[in-house]
Amino acid sequence: MYEDAVIWILLGLLILCSIQDLLKKKIGLWLIVAGGGMMLVSILFCNSITLVDRLGGIAVGGTVLLISLATKGKIGFGDGLLLCISGMGLGFWGNLELFAVALFLAAAVSIALMMLRLADRKKSIPFVPFLLSGYVFILAANMKGSA
Repeated sequence: MYEDAVIWILLGLLILCSIQDLLKKKIGLWLIVAGGGMMLVSILFCNSITLVDRLGGIAVGGTVLLISLATKGKIGFGDGLLLCISGMGLGFWGNLELFAVALFLAAAVSIALMMLRLADRKKSIPFVPFLLSGYVFILAANMKGSA
């Protein structure tokens, strides 16, 4: 039951953050804090993922935060915070899978935009919608695999 809550909390958070990222190119800190708090409360009742695995998932987001600081914000700080929250719920491998799928999708769209001459290498695109798309893809793949 609480594992389902983690899925829905993360899905709702990604939807809301995607909308904000698309409209404002920013994610509200209040949304990150609220989503993180709800995730923290729900995982207290889940035993499907170990604490060490959850900390590893948070470390994936922490790495993105460090990259954001090193690149002076070329990668969004909010993206890293969101990956920290998803890491709480998904664990290390699940969060790494989410990040990899989102990067692949973002790269594919970026290449298509450049080929169509709608963007150049310096054009920034919001990343959270790719996290959402990746998460939906992973959920669908898991549902198909369990059916």
